[in-house]
This record gives sequence, structure tokens and C-alpha cells, in this order.
Amino acid sequence: MACCPTEEKYGYEDSRFEKAVDAHFHCSICYNVLKEPMMCRNNEHIFCRGCITEHLNVNTHTCPECNEDLTVETLRRAPRLASNYLSELKIKCDYSNRGCHEFIRLEELDSHVENCGFAPMKCSNEECGIVVNKREIIHHESTVCEYRKVKCHNCVKIEQDVEEMKEKMEKEVGAM
Repeated sequence: MACCPTEEKYGYEDSRFEKAVDAHFHCSICYNVLKEPMMCRNNEHIFCRGCITEHLNVNTHTCPECNEDLTVETLRRAPRLASNYLSELKIKCDYSNRGCHEFIRLEELDSHVENCGFAPMKCSNEECGIVVNKREIIHHESTVCEYRKVKCHNCVKIEQDVEEMKEKMEKEVGAM
């Protein structure tokens, strides 16, 4: 599975969880921990919404476990017990690879990721384009960035000096 963010439609990797997740809460298509669990109508086999939807769109219109007829329309939500169990699991932030060491309840993951200080942000200074953690962006853009705009206290004097040099050079070039 790809590294981040939570928009990923398939299940969550086991390694992201604080504790081992019971095997009954793994998708039999992607083998990851269920994300948006859905089930077949008759035998209640549970899959990630993204996995089973893709399976039904690409493969046959049958449950991959019991081979009973199944369509996206006939899928059912998993029982509340499953959703409640999953929502309480503690999972690493999507940006753990960028430095966030928090374990968040799964139901709070989207909110945390949206506000996480370790989310990647591109510097807004023209020509820079470097990506830094969200919590460091202000410091980078205003202090560290080579492309930041700085207020020049001697600008008027420097501009006058440059104009004088231009005039001298034009006179010298014209005298040649």
C-alpha cells in the first residue's frame, strides 16, 4: 500500500497500529485492517469498501469468499460492533515517516491528519518549492528560505548608488 494520506481507499497496514489487530478485522482482498467495512448480504463476509467496490467493478459480480451474487448496490454496512471496535483502535499518524509519533484513535485520524504539524507543505516563496513540515513553514518562509523577501533598510541609498554607477558607465561608454 502506498504511504499516506488517509484518502487511500484500501485498508490500513498492520504495522501502523499500536497493538495487533484481530484477524477477523482484516480484509480478505488487501489483507490489511478494514477501512470503511462493507459486507456481502447473505454470508456477511467483510471487506474494505474500496477493495470490494473495485473487485465488483473489475472482476465478477460475486463475493470473493462465498461466490454468491453481489453488486455495489447490494453491499451492506458492517455491523456497528465492527465499526465501533475499529474506531477505537490506536493508529500511527499518516505522517509518522515525517516525524509525528502520535497514535490516534482511528475515528480521529482524518481530523488529526488535517491538522498535523508534520504534514508536508510546499514553500510559497517564488522559485523555492522546497517541502517542509507544516509546523516549520512559517520559520522556513520568513527566516531560512533563500528566496524569501527581505526588507532592505538601505534600499534607497543602494538604489541611488546604482543609478550613479549607471550614469558614470554610460558617460564612459559614450566617451569611447
